[in-house]
Amino acid sequence: MRSRSLAISSRARRLPAARRPDEAGNALVVTLLITLALSGLILGTLLSVQTETRLTSNQSMQEKAFYLAERGAEETLAHLAQLGAPLVGAGATGGGPVAIFSAQAAGEGSYTAWADPMDSNSGQPTRFIAVTVRATLGGTGVSRALRVRLGQQNFSRYAYFTDLEKTPGGSTIWFTTNDEFFGPVHTNDQIHIHGSPVFHEEVASGGSSVDYYNGGPPADNPVFEKGLTLNAGTIALPISTDMLKAKAQESDGLYFTGNPVSVEMFVDGGGDGKLRVRINGGAATDYDVPVNGVCYVSGKAEIKGSLKGQMTLGCDGDIEIMDNCTYDTDPRTDPTSTDMLGLVSEKNVYMDGNPYGANVDTADETVMASIMALDTSFTVENYSSGSPRGGLVVYGGIIQAKRGPVGTFSAATGQILTGYSKDYTYDPRLMDNPPPAFPTTGEIDKIAWEEIDPATDITANYW
Repeated sequence: MRSRSLAISSRARRLPAARRPDEAGNALVVTLLITLALSGLILGTLLSVQTETRLTSNQSMQEKAFYLAERGAEETLAHLAQLGAPLVGAGATGGGPVAIFSAQAAGEGSYTAWADPMDSNSGQPTRFIAVTVRATLGGTGVSRALRVRLGQQNFSRYAYFTDLEKTPGGSTIWFTTNDEFFGPVHTNDQIHIHGSPVFHEEVASGGSSVDYYNGGPPADNPVFEKGLTLNAGTIALPISTDMLKAKAQESDGLYFTGNPVSVEMFVDGGGDGKLRVRINGGAATDYDVPVNGVCYVSGKAEIKGSLKGQMTLGCDGDIEIMDNCTYDTDPRTDPTSTDMLGLVSEKNVYMDGNPYGANVDTADETVMASIMALDTSFTVENYSSGSPRGGLVVYGGIIQAKRGPVGTFSAATGQILTGYSKDYTYDPRLMDNPPPAFPTTGEIDKIAWEEIDPATDITANYW
């Protein structure tokens, strides 16, 4: 019995003692610290979320204002493209930047746009315009601003352009192995290929396919170094030469009426560019190359000679090229040349040529010009008669309603049978520096753009 009671006493001594008061206080402190830490973490997270929300909201407003400025620029560009005449600059008219849109409502805000044309735009419809747009998001005060530099495209940018790839009689004309083009080519029609013509720059066709004379490669194997675009949009030719006529009738232009009016370009003893003009075969009168660069003939025009200066000859009849038309400074050997000729006819532009008799023309011919025939073609007189006459060198570009033939060739050999073989080379200066008042395509290129400080005075002169 004694030993059992001892065992019970021993077990009783192993029971845990009650917790002391100081240990319970420490646990409470730890709990409070953990609670405070968690509260601080939650508060920090809430503040971070609020800050992020504000930043996101501000970024969203900035983006919306930027998109609104872009919209304003696009709508201003569309407006300028619809103008019947180019904007002129401060240097020509005494004016300055032009207000296009003022507080124009759009989307969630509004924009204001001003256009500042280059000061030399008078008489030069292909010069440049700087458009400045400031957009403000409604109810926020957030603004963004853009400046876009625009250049209106000119028909002179094309080495070759046609509305229809047919002769005036409706026959198909082919690009052949002997053809080589160094500038942009565009036709609103289908393109026709015989052999292996070479196109060094971009080519665009309104057709959905290529018409191959021999069914395609390998017999027909054209080279499109920078690609061929099919189903290209139609680019309409001007319907008249009225703008050129108006420029010629200004005090610094030249305007003549006759059938024909013969214009011979030459350089006088003093080194100045001159025009020797005969009306209806009468006596010759010498004129300076017009200051505004535009000479116009109501009737038929004939032209030849060497030009010093810049001039566009417009005509509401035919223009006949009587002999070589060249530049006093040849840009092919001297890239500093500023001589430039445009020939724009409401009818045809054609090379004079006699296939038979004492006046048979068998010499090579050189024409330096951007040539435009609105109705109908650039062609060669009597192109399908006689024997091969030599080479026709065109340094510039050809724009015509219907493709005009300059000779005929053997389908079997590709050799010239009558008329001229072609040597057409694009004058790259024509891309950005067209002849005076040369017609435009209505297309506008965005050359460059930049974001500017919205506090910038958008009514100030840019040029």
